[in-house]
Amino acid sequence: MNTISQWKATTLPVVANYIELTKPRILVMILLTVVMAMIVAGEAVPFAVMLHACMGTAMVAASASVMNQWLERQRDAQMLRTCRRPLPSGRIAASNAAWMGWVLLIVGAVYLWFFVNAPTMWVGLATWFLYVAVYTPLKPRSWTNTLIGAIPGALPVWMGWTAAGGELSDPQAWILLGILIAWQLPHFMAIAAMYREQYEAAGYRMVTVTDRSGWGAGLHAIVGSVMLVVLAPLAIPPTSVPHALLCFLAVLAALWMLYASVQFVRRCDSAAARKMLHVSLLQLPITMLTIIAAQWF
Repeated sequence: MNTISQWKATTLPVVANYIELTKPRILVMILLTVVMAMIVAGEAVPFAVMLHACMGTAMVAASASVMNQWLERQRDAQMLRTCRRPLPSGRIAASNAAWMGWVLLIVGAVYLWFFVNAPTMWVGLATWFLYVAVYTPLKPRSWTNTLIGAIPGALPVWMGWTAAGGELSDPQAWILLGILIAWQLPHFMAIAAMYREQYEAAGYRMVTVTDRSGWGAGLHAIVGSVMLVVLAPLAIPPTSVPHALLCFLAVLAALWMLYASVQFVRRCDSAAARKMLHVSLLQLPITMLTIIAAQWF
């Protein structure tokens, strides 16, 4: 085996484990919301600013994911869904993950301060704090953890907004935040329902654990979906040429989410939960595309 082959065999798996620790799929979704907010907040945002905002946000968000897994590593080991993650499986040492999380946070915050602006850094730090220090320890203590966790899950949209020079007093910034918060309710209720037994075995106080009837999770999903129906068209500027068409598409996607939520309440089974999850993974990109399209027109 030559040197290059040895390097690939020994180094690449380790790198892949550390990348997995950052939850790259969630990271991509976060960066898409940041870019969307920058497009809405500012006209012709320089590519360099957009790139720096994404880089800094990625580091802070990755740190939050790493620290979340570091704090939950023992509970993750008890769940089939999470036991194969790098920490509970032993592929990465807990101390290494902790160092990685703190370094990413510090470097990411400093990066945002120097290359973007102070408001974006402060929103990023608030997001990190709410996710790691509030939401994560709340999960085994109270069913309200999902409601609280929806806030840091949505705040990256404000990082994009402030990075483009937008003011948080702008109603549009709050509409975008509301959309992201509302979307998370049916999305995470679906996950909580699909893995209820595992969450319960690990000691998490999810809504689906404290209320096994399914009505509590269903109510969360329906409330979030109704909020989407109301908020999605408000994110489409009335000055855009195809305003009516884009509003129709945004409302249609939200109604699709509402329909899946109602079906979830009616059936309260894993199949309905999985369907609601799949719809949520399509509904948000559709909504973001309509909002971005409105800016182009």
